[in-house]
Amino acid sequence: MKNKIVLWAVLASCITLLVQGCAVRQNQQRIIQERKEAEETRTYEPEQPDETQTTESPTQTEEMQELRKVSELYYAYHCLDREKQQVYLEMLDALTRIESGVHLSTLDKSILDVVFACVMNDHPELFYVEGYQFTEYMTDAVVTEITFSGTYSMTAEEIGQTQLLIVQRLRDCFAQIPLNEDEYNTVKYLYEWLINNTEYDKTAENNQNICSVFLQGKSVCQGYAKAMQYMLQQAGIQCLLVTGFTNGERHGWNLVRVNGNYYYLDPTWGDASYTSNGTDNIAQAYVPSINYDYFLVTTDEITRTHSIEKVVSIPVCSALAENYFVREGLYFDSYDAEKLALIFDSDAVKSAGSVTLKCNSDETYASMVQNLITEQKIFDFIDKRGASIAYTFNETQRTISFWDL
Repeated sequence: MKNKIVLWAVLASCITLLVQGCAVRQNQQRIIQERKEAEETRTYEPEQPDETQTTESPTQTEEMQELRKVSELYYAYHCLDREKQQVYLEMLDALTRIESGVHLSTLDKSILDVVFACVMNDHPELFYVEGYQFTEYMTDAVVTEITFSGTYSMTAEEIGQTQLLIVQRLRDCFAQIPLNEDEYNTVKYLYEWLINNTEYDKTAENNQNICSVFLQGKSVCQGYAKAMQYMLQQAGIQCLLVTGFTNGERHGWNLVRVNGNYYYLDPTWGDASYTSNGTDNIAQAYVPSINYDYFLVTTDEITRTHSIEKVVSIPVCSALAENYFVREGLYFDSYDAEKLALIFDSDAVKSAGSVTLKCNSDETYASMVQNLITEQKIFDFIDKRGASIAYTFNETQRTISFWDL
């Protein structure tokens, strides 16, 4: 912790930029068995020794069977063409029913990875799915059928018991969701609930799915992101699991549609237990439990630190209307002493004992740092003569936070 001593006050600086990585294991673990020769048929056989496979050549769906209507909650599905949508539904049905050896309407194995990823990125409730296998049937070197099998970590009975526990865990949470039509308040409430009830822990069991969050209260980034997605979908808000890289490591976060516009949201990076994980920095004692730097942000903001792995086309997020700092009146396009005075004198800031301010540009950010920190004008708004104020800043997101107010 770096202390700046002046004649009548102390600013305690604790720079807590997010520098840690977050491992995400790919959940599309495609398993293909060794090719076995037969007299006229070559197959890829999954490890299902007790299951009888058929080598009949079913006729491909005559044109394409009529697709059932799928809710807009499931973003990835609606990005696929008609053929992939049909395969998506076939995979989803098989995984939901815990089935194996299900006939697919495609003979193109090259699309299976993408479609499976879309199913998993849309459906966090498939917490028991670890990957998939497929069997390819061939006659005279021509593919005649592909069957699909999920790989499961639980039995049907275990899945049912776990689903019940998750519902019970979330009952109280959902009973307190703000009753209004403003989706921003719903997203904010669930984001805060998730962070307040989850600790970042790389050793947590089931940390790649929602069980770790809802049943253990511990997880890593993929568990956080899937749990956030699950709750938002339950609340009727469209949300997608997004994967990619941060700091050279795999990471997972969310794309969410709020009041008609798309934003990125990273619940893991919003949790102070993540930023402090594995560190002995005593400055972490100053950090509030929730960080809003990555709450409903634009493509420009998220890509400063996150590299997106585009399984499907993702919209450019440019709206600011539902960004936390805009909605809470903490967004600055210039140094504004009058606005700052109102913020620091507000009941919300006095009650919390902390506040984070966000700037619209590098120039505004530099001006705020110069005035509030370098020139110590923070003490014009907070009377802490002879005491200290802790602060931290994130240059990448142009935010400045103050504690012990």
